[in-house]
Amino acid sequence: MSASTPPPTLESIDELLLFRLSLLSAQTSALVVRLCEGRFGITRREWRVLGLLHSNDGMTPSALADHVQLDRARTSRAIGALVKKRLIVREINPSDRRGAHLTLTPSGQQLYRDLMPHVKDINRRILSVLNEEEMRQLESWIKKLHESTQLLNVELTPDFLKTYRIHGGRDAPPQSILD
Repeated sequence: MSASTPPPTLESIDELLLFRLSLLSAQTSALVVRLCEGRFGITRREWRVLGLLHSNDGMTPSALADHVQLDRARTSRAIGALVKKRLIVREINPSDRRGAHLTLTPSGQQLYRDLMPHVKDINRRILSVLNEEEMRQLESWIKKLHESTQLLNVELTPDFLKTYRIHGGRDAPPQSILD
């Protein structure tokens, strides 16, 4: 923050870190979505799966879901679409039919090689407004925020309901409000 920028009071949604990051993510993700869908015929979620498999060939679907922090159903749909497009192969473990390993096909590897430079360029251009020291600070802050979030998840997860659906539907309020 510059000397002329007052610290956020966190009184409105516009000042909340998560809201601001969500807006930034939506704006930058839109660029990648248009690139992936318009030029390469895959969704952003499929790109995430493809990119992770490029670095982690042979991952299981559940490990992949955990790594990209998507629920297993969405991850499964992305995997199914990539298998149908012949960009990845799902190899069933013969000793455990429930287990599978995912690998990129040659077409999947080529798509990664074609798409990754464009995604890197978008990232590079977004970050171009930062100098080297600001980049180091950003990396440090992201690491700190990630660590803080991990601790907060451990601390607060038992207190929060996973979903309102257990109380009669998606729009039902938490039980404590009903009491």
